[in-house]
Amino acid sequence: MAVIIPKELLEESGASEGDMIKLSLAIPKAARETRLESIAGIDRKARPFVREKQDRF
Repeated sequence: MAVIIPKELLEESGASEGDMIKLSLAIPKAARETRLESIAGIDRKARPFVREKQDRF
């Protein structure tokens, strides 16, 4: 998942470009799974992925 963080916030925290930053999302437990699926774009009804060329990852 990618998140756009304003440059000013990065400078305040001492982070620079390319640094890994932990992100927490406050999502109630009752709705957590469906909300994460919608954020990540997961489709539970989709068929399993099949590679066209088996020698590539």
